[in-house]
Amino acid sequence: MAKSNRTILSTGALLGALLGALLGAGAWSAHAQIFKLPQPDTTAGNFFGVSVSIDGTRALVGASAENVCGVNSGAAYLFELDPETREWVERAKLTPSDCKEGHFFGRAVALSGDHAVVTAYRPFFSTALSNAAYVFERDPDTGAWRETAKLTTRNTEEEGAFAATVSLDGDRALITAAGDPSGGRYGGAAYIFEREPDGRWRQKARLTGSGGTRYGIFGTDGALDGDRAVVSASTYFREKPGSVYIFERDSTSGTWKEAARFGDIKDFFISVDIHGDRVIAGESKGGRKASGEASIFRRNAEGRWEREAKLVPDQPYDDGGFGTDVAIHGDRALVVGYDEQLSFEFNIDRVVYVFRYEPDTEAWEQSHIIDVGHVAFGSSIDLGDPYALIGQASEQEPGAAYVVRIH
Repeated sequence: MAKSNRTILSTGALLGALLGALLGAGAWSAHAQIFKLPQPDTTAGNFFGVSVSIDGTRALVGASAENVCGVNSGAAYLFELDPETREWVERAKLTPSDCKEGHFFGRAVALSGDHAVVTAYRPFFSTALSNAAYVFERDPDTGAWRETAKLTTRNTEEEGAFAATVSLDGDRALITAAGDPSGGRYGGAAYIFEREPDGRWRQKARLTGSGGTRYGIFGTDGALDGDRAVVSASTYFREKPGSVYIFERDSTSGTWKEAARFGDIKDFFISVDIHGDRVIAGESKGGRKASGEASIFRRNAEGRWEREAKLVPDQPYDDGGFGTDVAIHGDRALVVGYDEQLSFEFNIDRVVYVFRYEPDTEAWEQSHIIDVGHVAFGSSIDLGDPYALIGQASEQEPGAAYVVRIH
C-alpha cells in the first residue's frame, strides 16, 4: 500500500531545516512558512483568534472576550506585512463607538481592501439583543482606520440573532442572522448590504432558504464572492442532515435569487466558503464512523451547480472532526480536523489540512497538514493568495493567530 506524502508543518522554518538535514533530502519538506502574529493582549481567555480574515498582506483578527471597556466587550486588530522587514506588525486596534460590557465585539470579522466589518454578536433564544455589524474604513492619506457605519436590520420578523457571521467583498457585505436551534421558532436569514457612492451602507436584499426549517435553521454561516453567496442551514440538535444554499445576483435587475440547494450535509454547525465557481461545505459528522468530510460544489458551463468532490483526510479517524471549519480560494482548500480519535483523552491535537486541485487528474488531493501542536489551533480560518490566516482561541490561554504562506 502506498504511503501518504503528507507533510506536517511546524511553527519554525528552522525546525524544518533541521529535520530535513537529519532525515535526509525528500523526507521532510516545508510547503509553507508560518508566522505567529504579535499578541496585543496576553490575558487568558481573551479569545483573540476567534475570528480571522485576510486580504493580501493585511490581516484582521477578532478578540471577542477582551476586556476593553468592560468584561467581554471585545476588540479587533489589524496587521500588515511590512515590506522592508517582512514582519507582520499591528497597525490598528478597532473598537466600536458604543463599546460596552458583554458586547462580544469581534465575534466575526471580514476584510476587503480598505474596508473592514466587525460584528458584536450574542446569541439569544427568547429575548432579542442589540447585535450589530460595524464598518471601518482606512483613510488613504493618514492610514488611520475609523468607524463609518453601524449596520442593523430593519426587519421586524422573529428570525434570530443578527450579525452571527459576516463576509465582505469590496463594497458589498453579507451578514447572517442565525436562527434558533432550540425549537426552530426563529428561522434565520441573511442580508446583503452595499456601500453607495455617497459612502452610506444600505440594505439591498434579505435572503432565506426555500426549504424552510425542515431542511435546517438558516444563517449558520455565510460567505460572499462578487455576485454569488452561500449560506448554510444546520439542523443542530435534530441530528438530521442540513442544507447549503447558493444565491446569485441578477446583474440586470440587481435581485438575488436562490440558484441551488444541496441537502444531506451532515454537521451540527455547517461551515461554508465560496470563491469564484466553487463552494465548500464542512461535514464533520459525515464519512465512515463520523470521521468527517468536506463537499466541494462547482458551477458548470451551463450555470448549474453540481458536486465536484468530497474531501477526506488521507488518514481518517473515527469522530475525527474533519470539516469543522473550511475555506477555499482558487485551487486550494483548507479543512480543520483532528489528528487523533476524539474518544481519546490524551494527545488530542487540532490541525488544518491543505488540499490542492490538480488539473491533470481533475482531482483534489491532500498536500500537507499545518500543525502547531495545540488543541485550540484552527478555531477560525481564512484563505487568500498566497496567505492563510488561522486563529487559536482558548478559554485557558491567551489567543493566537498564525499567518501561513501556502505554496
